[in-house]
Amino acid sequence: MRRSTDPVYLRVLEDLRMRIREGVLEPGARVPSRNAIIARYGVGETAAKHALQVLATEGLIEARAGSGSYVRKLPAARYLEHDRLRFPGSPFGIDESGSPEAGAPIADRTAPAYVGWEHRTEHIAPPASVARRLGTVAPAELVTATRYLMTADGRPVQLATSYEPAGLTEGTAVALPEQGRYAGRGVIERMRVIGIEVDQVLEELSVRTCLLAEAAALALPVPSTVVVIERTHFAANRPVETADIVISADRYRLRYRFAAADPAA
Repeated sequence: MRRSTDPVYLRVLEDLRMRIREGVLEPGARVPSRNAIIARYGVGETAAKHALQVLATEGLIEARAGSGSYVRKLPAARYLEHDRLRFPGSPFGIDESGSPEAGAPIADRTAPAYVGWEHRTEHIAPPASVARRLGTVAPAELVTATRYLMTADGRPVQLATSYEPAGLTEGTAVALPEQGRYAGRGVIERMRVIGIEVDQVLEELSVRTCLLAEAAALALPVPSTVVVIERTHFAANRPVETADIVISADRYRLRYRFAAADPAA
């Protein structure tokens, strides 16, 4: 419920957003102009302009020069599955059924996507936010940073950057995540090789407007909304790896499956 002290533009924004999401304004439909909003909602030009700007930032509408604003035609969202056993290199792997909806008939499914990974590893001084999440990394200590770009049938799907304290794995068989006999095995298995048992994984999800570099890498229009996952692996409360994963909020839905615990166990 809106409060009387809320900005005036929120009344316009909420109504237009609802009309778009409920299909009253369908994809491709022209959005009321600034003057039409002023007349319909009884607001000023600033409020009308701000409401349209927010809808554009959220990726719900797009402006066309000399024509006005229109509801964006978004591609059908595909699922990214949370399945560490099948996709050990990332917490999310693309649903290989190719179906945009769970339970769709077999005849409606497309061929499985060809999934590929590009990656690059280097030793760097950690960003301040990463150093805080790793906790034990001293200001002068380097981290092993591995940047990934996941593609499906040649199209970018997600960005991920993993950070590990360089001193933790230095000189071991798992010093580089994507080289050697344990390449691509994932954090949990690699850490177990050097006697570290990961016993907890924390993931924090947030939504924001993408950065320009993210938009370029993921082939997204600017502005676009992305889901950001901060993932950290812990061993006995000690963070041993942390990662930032970035995914288009328009094109993909994140789907989690968890086995139900037996209360009698």
